[in-house]
Amino acid sequence: MFTLPATSLPATTLPAIVATLAPVVNCVQLFPQLYKTLTTRKVDDLSFYSLVLLFTTNLLWVLHGYFINDLSLIVAGLISMAVNLSLMVLYLRYTKRTLL
Repeated sequence: MFTLPATSLPATTLPAIVATLAPVVNCVQLFPQLYKTLTTRKVDDLSFYSLVLLFTTNLLWVLHGYFINDLSLIVAGLISMAVNLSLMVLYLRYTKRTLL
């Protein structure tokens, strides 16, 4: 079985840190891509289907956060969904090819 190395942090602190950081990182992961797409207006290297999958994943995290009553998951998921939806709209606006 996998065990973590001993740390000076209390046993509940490390999981709490990870539980806080994971939604935050998930929330900001697409900001650079959104910025680049807004400034260059180029979406040739974006995969629309990957964006749809990411949106679906974030929707599932929001639902999970709702079911376990975790506000940080819900808020981070909603922000991620908004960024992802923005990228999908920009993709449809700037694309020069068909989706299929």
